[in-house]
Amino acid sequence: MKEFLVSGLRELVERTADEFEPGELGVLTAERAVSEWAAIERIACAAKLRSAARAEDIGLDAEQAVANASGVTSGQARKQTRLRKKLTGKTQTADAFDKGELSTTQADAIADAVEANPDAEQSLLDLAGRASASDLLSECDRVKRDALDADGTLAARQREARAFRSWTDGLGMTCFSGRLEPVAGAQMIAEMERRADRFYRAQVQAKQQTIDTLEQRMADALTEIVSTGSGNGNGKRRGPRTMIQLLVTKAAVERGFIQPGEKCETAQGRPIPMGAVDHALLDPDTKVEEVVFDEVDVRAIISYKRYRPARLQDALNARGRVCAAPGCGRTKGLQSDHTEDFAKGGPTCATNLKWLCYYHHDLKTRGLYRLWEDENGTCHWDPIPRAGKQA
Repeated sequence: MKEFLVSGLRELVERTADEFEPGELGVLTAERAVSEWAAIERIACAAKLRSAARAEDIGLDAEQAVANASGVTSGQARKQTRLRKKLTGKTQTADAFDKGELSTTQADAIADAVEANPDAEQSLLDLAGRASASDLLSECDRVKRDALDADGTLAARQREARAFRSWTDGLGMTCFSGRLEPVAGAQMIAEMERRADRFYRAQVQAKQQTIDTLEQRMADALTEIVSTGSGNGNGKRRGPRTMIQLLVTKAAVERGFIQPGEKCETAQGRPIPMGAVDHALLDPDTKVEEVVFDEVDVRAIISYKRYRPARLQDALNARGRVCAAPGCGRTKGLQSDHTEDFAKGGPTCATNLKWLCYYHHDLKTRGLYRLWEDENGTCHWDPIPRAGKQA
């Protein structure tokens, strides 16, 4: 009887999708349709994995069944079927996943974080209901790191997890992926970004019609490092490769969340476990700088020039490098932007500066969208009606 109901449900969904006409939808109804179809997709995925778990219980190969039925690789199927096992004992997360409130990505991240800190489950589920997936994943990572750092095992786990692999794609391009410890990663990225910036300035000075993308320049930077070593191509290097900053806020210390000197991260914002700091200091190319970020003092810094004082720049970095456009979540290729345009009298201060990715910064610069912040500190991203069109 239940098998008949599932088959009937599939026929109903197929018929509904076949009769569905997205061309007739308006802005609000299109957004609602995306939300509803996505919820159906999540609920169906959860039911599929429950079925796979049952298949495994009666002796079938659950991973192969999921791979064949879903048209995914064995590795992807393995990750999906393992999620069901991860959710064992995590009742709240499992219930939310089965109801379609969480995607497989969200459920997997929360399960891993709760494994490290069971007390974080409810707060992470609450965050999943109101934040973007990238924000949730970042918070889950933080929960895991904090739990491992409290046990003093984070540095050793990071060391053990380092890896590199390469392969060739369909175009014959060399592809690779890997993981480096925070200090080593910071050194590599800092060196690549410095070279990529040099390539950019050279292209601008040469007045090239087409400027390479940041990703292309970073690829060229890595190639140059492999070819010439850590120098500039002339055997010389400018300054230290890595800066470790001890980021401390006055408010955070008062609340007791952190104490001065207990939290470290690189200038690129990558956290470093305290167990790895001593090792990093043995490198003569590593510079250490303590940054005391006093929120009250920083908010008092106001400049009516485009130039940002160093202390104000520290405040922007400490606040987190992520695109301020709601729902974006990009952390790469960001540009600092005056929320109230500088050309229209907007001051250079902490409350009027936000990070925007290239895409959203371009839309704002062209006058197509407006970024503004309400009295609660929530950012809004609204289209600007064009002349001659109804608002």
